[in-house]
Amino acid sequence: MLFGPGCVTEPGMDKGKFSELNRTAQDLKTSLASGKPCDAPDTLLQRLVSGIAALKNKTASKEENDLIEAYSRLLTTYRDGLLLCRYRTHLSQFQFVPKGRIYVVQELDPLVEKYGLPTESHLYGPTGVHWRSIAGDSINVIWESAEFQIKNIENMVKYN
Repeated sequence: MLFGPGCVTEPGMDKGKFSELNRTAQDLKTSLASGKPCDAPDTLLQRLVSGIAALKNKTASKEENDLIEAYSRLLTTYRDGLLLCRYRTHLSQFQFVPKGRIYVVQELDPLVEKYGLPTESHLYGPTGVHWRSIAGDSINVIWESAEFQIKNIENMVKYN
């Protein structure tokens, strides 16, 4: 009776298999706290990618699967932040872009929508073309989302 069908239990979370991803999340957390997450080494992104890929199909429980999904969301958010960092730096050289603004190119449209970033409309006088920009500190919205996701991951590991 103890081993009947109603007594089958799903294995919990093997926290050891997530140790490398947990270290990477802590390194990302440190980078965010430094105030210079745009300057984080490329290896941080690569560690997230490879850590998730290594465990993607090796989850043994719902808790482990949920944790991988949380890391995947963090990876997406981190990539979003780095994309915005790249455009903030790259497009700041154009003189028609007001200081402290980021020119919203087509590749940034999904981020503007996803994170609800307020835009400002502009008119480029010589051509009469309308364009949009976001505040340079809009990237903080993305980094705050990453910080929230890291806290969520920490809680998932702590309480499972």
